[in-house]
Amino acid sequence: MALVAAVVIWAVARPVYNPALCACAQAIARFGEWPAASTIELRDNDALLGRSDLRSDSPKLKIPMMQIHFNLIPFLALVLALPRPFAGGLWRRLLVALGLLALSHALYLVWEMKALEALQMGPWSRANYSDLARDVYSTLQYFFNIPVTFALPLVLWVGAYSDRVFSLVGLPAEAGG
Repeated sequence: MALVAAVVIWAVARPVYNPALCACAQAIARFGEWPAASTIELRDNDALLGRSDLRSDSPKLKIPMMQIHFNLIPFLALVLALPRPFAGGLWRRLLVALGLLALSHALYLVWEMKALEALQMGPWSRANYSDLARDVYSTLQYFFNIPVTFALPLVLWVGAYSDRVFSLVGLPAEAGG
């Protein structure tokens, strides 16, 4: 039941979350950029990454939004599977965890944007990004694609509800801090 509820919440939130996520990621990507030209647009259920200072017919990288925030489903399912997950002010912990998860989604898009600029735009990339910057963006892209996407929901669940999670597995609540 928790999984079904998580999917329903995710499906209902997507129409509001997708545009907000793209706008937030574009603002972060443009922070400190001169000129501010990185574009992250929402088209249907995809994020289109590109630059406004390139030709209008330049290809854009298309990333399905589901790829970015599907990890909200297992996180919500884990939370909703706990007994009384909102009792005693635990909803505050949930809000903090959801905020951190949303920040990871925005940063995922930002690193995809920067990796596109640094690695996939041929001579423009080599002219505008050093070898070190290209290595850093490549590493961050990998880090957000795999470890953050798959491990963060579990880490946030244990971090936000450590007392309940540890008691479920038979450990003393003090083990969670």
